[in-house]
Amino acid sequence: MHTAAEMTERRDRQAMAGRVRRRRKRRAAIERGKAWGAAVGWSVLVVVVSFGLRWPFIGVPLNADEGGYAYVARRWLDGRGHLYDDLWISRPQGIFLAYGLIFRTLGTSVEAIHLGAWFVGLATTLFVWLFARDWLGRRAGIAAALVFTLINGSPYLEGYTANAEVFMALPSAAVVWLLWRWMRREGGRGTLLAVGVLAAVATLLKPSGVVMLPVAIGFVWLLGDASWRQVLGRWAWIGGGFVLGMAPALIHGWLVGWHDFVYASFTYRLEYQSSATVTRAHHWERMVRLVRHCRALLAAVGVVIGARWAAGLAWRPAPVSWPAPRVAGVVAEPLFFGRSMARSDEEQGGLLLRLWLLGCLAGIAMGGDWWYHYLIQIAAPLAIWLVAALGDLSGLLGRTRWRMVTLAIVALLIGQYWVGAIGGPNRISTWLYHREEVVAAAGVATYLNTHSPAEAPVYVAFSQPAISYLANRPSPYRYLYPQELAAVPHAEADLIAMVEAPTRPLYIVDTGRGAPFADGGRAFWAAVATRYHLEATVDGLGIYRANE
Repeated sequence: MHTAAEMTERRDRQAMAGRVRRRRKRRAAIERGKAWGAAVGWSVLVVVVSFGLRWPFIGVPLNADEGGYAYVARRWLDGRGHLYDDLWISRPQGIFLAYGLIFRTLGTSVEAIHLGAWFVGLATTLFVWLFARDWLGRRAGIAAALVFTLINGSPYLEGYTANAEVFMALPSAAVVWLLWRWMRREGGRGTLLAVGVLAAVATLLKPSGVVMLPVAIGFVWLLGDASWRQVLGRWAWIGGGFVLGMAPALIHGWLVGWHDFVYASFTYRLEYQSSATVTRAHHWERMVRLVRHCRALLAAVGVVIGARWAAGLAWRPAPVSWPAPRVAGVVAEPLFFGRSMARSDEEQGGLLLRLWLLGCLAGIAMGGDWWYHYLIQIAAPLAIWLVAALGDLSGLLGRTRWRMVTLAIVALLIGQYWVGAIGGPNRISTWLYHREEVVAAAGVATYLNTHSPAEAPVYVAFSQPAISYLANRPSPYRYLYPQELAAVPHAEADLIAMVEAPTRPLYIVDTGRGAPFADGGRAFWAAVATRYHLEATVDGLGIYRANE
C-alpha cells in the first residue's frame, strides 16, 4: 500500500511529465508552423521569380515545333483530321493531349500556350524541390528550386516555349522522386509500378523520355541491397507499369492504323532522323552551334568544375575492381557505377542523380540535331547537381572564394534573361531566331483568314506550321517540316503533283526558307509559277493564290 505522501508525489511527477509533454508538443507545433510558413514563403518567391522572368516572353510568337503541335492537336481533337494520316508529326499522342488540355483550360492563344508550359514547369519545380530537400536538406532544396527556375526558363534554351521537353520533364522528375521514396522504404511495389507508368508518360510526351526506364532499372539494380531474384521482381513491377502506361497509346495506334502509328512514333526517326542516321559532320556542326548558343549555362557548369580542381581535389574512383566499385561522395566523383552491399542515403542520392544526368544526356543525343531546347531535358538534374556541388565546395573553399563562385554562377544564369529587355515579343523573337517568318506568322494568318473561306487548304512552304495553326486552315501536305521533306524520298514529287492537281490548295505561302531538295526547289516553284500568281506580300512573305 502506498502512503498518502507517496501518492501525492506520484501525482506531482505525472503532472510534471504531462506539462513537459505539452510543452514539447507546443514547441514541435511551433517548429512545424515555422517550417510550413518558410516553405510557403519560399514557394511564393519561386513562383514570383519564375513568372517575372517569363513575363517578357509570354507573347513571343510560336516557333516551328509549337506551331506543329498546336496545329495537329487542335484539328485532331476537333475531329477535323486523322492523326498519323493527314495530321502527321513524328511524335506519340502525349504531346497533342497536353496541348489539348491547355486549349480546354487556358485557351488557344499564343499566351495561353506559353502559360500552360509555365504551369508545367512550376509542377516540375515541386519535384525538384522535394528530391533536393530530402537528399540535401531544406536550404539546398530551396536553392535547387530557384536554380532550376533560372535554367528551365532560359530564353537561350527556349525555356519559355511549349516544347515537348518542357512537358516530358515533369513525369521524369516525378520518376526520380518516387525512386528516392521507394529507396527509403516509403513506398512498395505500387511505387515501382507508378515509376514505370510515369516513364511511359514521359515517352509518350517525347520518345527520348524513354531514358527514364533504364534509369529506374539501373538504380534498383545498382543499389546492391537485394539478390538477383529480388532485382528481377523489381524490374517486373517497373516494366509492368511501363506497359500499363503505354497501353492506351498502343490501343489507339491499333485503332487508327498500326503501321501509320508505328511509323510516325518510332520507325521514321530510326530510319531517317536520329543520331545514328546523320553524319559526323552534322553532329559536330550542331554541337558547336549548341555550345556557342548556350555558353552561359555551360560556363556555369565550368565554374563549378574549375573551382573543384582549383581546390586541389582529385577525382578518382574507388580502388576496387569492376564490377564492384563503391560509388563514393555526393557528386564529387566521376560517373562510375557498380553494385555495393552498403551505401549511405547520401551515396544513394548521388547514384540516382548521376543516372538521371546520364539518362538525360542520352536523351539529348538521340535526335542527332542538338537543338537548344533539348537541354531543357537536363535542367532538373543539372540544377540539383549545381547546388550539391556548391555544397561540397562550401567546405573546401574559403568563405570569400565560395561566395565569389556562387555569385558567378548566379550571374551567368540570370544574365541569360537580358534578352527580355530589348523590346517587345517580336523583337525578342527576331533576336533569338533570326527568322522573319516566325514574326510574320500572325500577320500572314490574319490575311489568310480575311481572304479565304473556312477550311480552304493553304500550303506553307516549307516550314512554320504556326501559320496554319493561327490561320486555322488545313495543310494539304502532311509533312510540315523541312527535315521531313528532306528525308522522305518522294516529297518533292508529291508537292509538284499537289500543285498541278485540279484540287490544288487555294494559297501557297513562301516563307523564304530554302527548299530542302537537291534542286533547291526549282521544280516546285516552276510548277507554282504556272498555276499561281503573287497576290500579296505580308511582312516580307509572299502569298500566292491559285489561278482561276
